[in-house]
Amino acid sequence: MRRLVAALAASALIATGCGDDGGGGGGGGTPEKPEKVKIGLIPIADVAPVFVGIKQGYFKEQGIELEPQFAAGGAAITPAVLSGDFDIGFSNTVSLLIAGSKGLPVQIVSQGVLGGPDLNKPWADVLIPKGSDIKDPKDLEGKTIAANTLNNICEVTINATLEKQGVDVSKLKYTEIPFPDMVGALEKGRVDAACVVEPFVSQGKAAGMKGIDPFYAATAPDLTVAAYFASKQMIESKPELIERFKKAMEKSLQYSQEHPDAVRAALPEYTQIPKEAAAKINLPSWKPELTEDTIKTLSELSEKYGLIEKQPDLDQLILR
Repeated sequence: MRRLVAALAASALIATGCGDDGGGGGGGGTPEKPEKVKIGLIPIADVAPVFVGIKQGYFKEQGIELEPQFAAGGAAITPAVLSGDFDIGFSNTVSLLIAGSKGLPVQIVSQGVLGGPDLNKPWADVLIPKGSDIKDPKDLEGKTIAANTLNNICEVTINATLEKQGVDVSKLKYTEIPFPDMVGALEKGRVDAACVVEPFVSQGKAAGMKGIDPFYAATAPDLTVAAYFASKQMIESKPELIERFKKAMEKSLQYSQEHPDAVRAALPEYTQIPKEAAAKINLPSWKPELTEDTIKTLSELSEKYGLIEKQPDLDQLILR
């Protein structure tokens, strides 16, 4: 890990951003020519505000031309941001807490997505296949659960919510499967259950699968599930670009929350979900503000379940 940090820090000094700095003097104005910014994303409903914001022109008005790039999860996006392959990334909060606990130079710059308050209409759920012999959470003991990346937010939140229900979480087994492949893995019997998010939750339930643990909403109301982040090198070298990104992202999050039809229209553009299915899925919640108390909760749970040895300083992890 020390060698990785050293290599990433060195390369980040070279690749701290893309495009021309433009006219970003002390006044914080936008450049005459839009700056190209590569943003690392996961092809799930969570990141819909990015595409809604592009369509609404929020990034353009801030002098930013976003170039979305896709990856399997935050664990893959974090090193890409540190190396300069991505300028900004989207990551689940636990990946960022792990990075912070290891001293990696990353900071959260914007809210990403919230777990939401509604347990009855979850956009993230533990799915079990049709006809499964699993009848309640206790039956998951000894079973294998798919997660998009191991040692991450799926495990932390599922362990936390199942333990509340009397499950011995030490008996749970996790295996890594990308989100788009989870429903197929359940249908083929490769796993007993899966940590699934939209649009795949609705896809699985339409095929007769059952949700038994709305893990994000059950962990904490309005859980900050994920956030947008950048390397400290990027933030220090282009603070005005980061500020302009933050302003555009905040408008995109707010607009997406207030205009669900715009979100549903965007989903088929970057996921494999058809328009008909996009019209029916349970959408995540978005708002500009970070729920920092829930980030602290995830930090405590990550330490409890052994993903980190020491909780990071949130004042250092979050860009104020």
